[in-house]
Amino acid sequence: MMNNDFQTNLKPVLQKIFVVLGKQDRKQLEKLSLTLSNLFSYMDFTSHLYFMAENLSEGMPNLEYIQKNIMVFLRKNLFARFYVNFIHSVPLETVKDIDYNFNYYYQAWKRSIRAFDIESNEHREAPRLVLLPVVVTDGQTDGKLLAGLFDRFNSSFLLPVLYLNANTFFLAEDENLLMKAHKVYYGHSNSAEAAEIVSTICSQDILEKASPDVASRTVLMNAPCPAALIISAQDGMVYSCMNAFLRKESLTNIYGEHANTLMAQYEQYHKSNSDCLGCRKQMVEWFSSL
Repeated sequence: MMNNDFQTNLKPVLQKIFVVLGKQDRKQLEKLSLTLSNLFSYMDFTSHLYFMAENLSEGMPNLEYIQKNIMVFLRKNLFARFYVNFIHSVPLETVKDIDYNFNYYYQAWKRSIRAFDIESNEHREAPRLVLLPVVVTDGQTDGKLLAGLFDRFNSSFLLPVLYLNANTFFLAEDENLLMKAHKVYYGHSNSAEAAEIVSTICSQDILEKASPDVASRTVLMNAPCPAALIISAQDGMVYSCMNAFLRKESLTNIYGEHANTLMAQYEQYHKSNSDCLGCRKQMVEWFSSL
């Protein structure tokens, strides 16, 4: 069994960064994108980036702007691989909505990383930039239309992810839809607010990763969670873990700190090993009630 003090003393290597996009102005978007670029060097070789927007049309332009710097970093660091998760809702009322949204937004998004797809094919390796549209559903979501959109995703090598909450669990009964989804997240309430969605994704990923480790006794349940940052682009607040985000206990402001200073502050927090056991217990309680 790994010694918990040893784990705590290790320098954190970020495995995930969550960015909750808002109505930030151009100057804020430029600063956000620059700071993120500087944070990439603190990340694991294979990392997940999550960008959450209220809806598709508002979020995609901001994501595309930030993604340009992601691609610059990958071109300079040939061993790095990023999974870009775009969390959003999408209006689907008719088949025409599928065609419009896919052709205008998603296909252009996929085309933007064509160079990395060509690289992957030439070297016969897994792509170093993978795009995952995470679709947040609501009570009006039509499962058949969503399955049609997921078909379009899969045919274009976009990995569709489904986010359900208590109001949309009925979609989990659609086996055809679930078969088309790369992954399914299960929210533990009716809310589609940012705090709820981020906490659900953090919790489910942590529990899924920890379960086999706990079973084999290679990790302690009170060990720190995988290193991650949660950033609110609207006000610039940076949070060091899911628990801090829910409590609104910010670490610093991304618009006022250099990445090196930010990570030094994060390391100090990481060493404190906050109330990880209590947080893990809450996660288990949330998902055991589903």
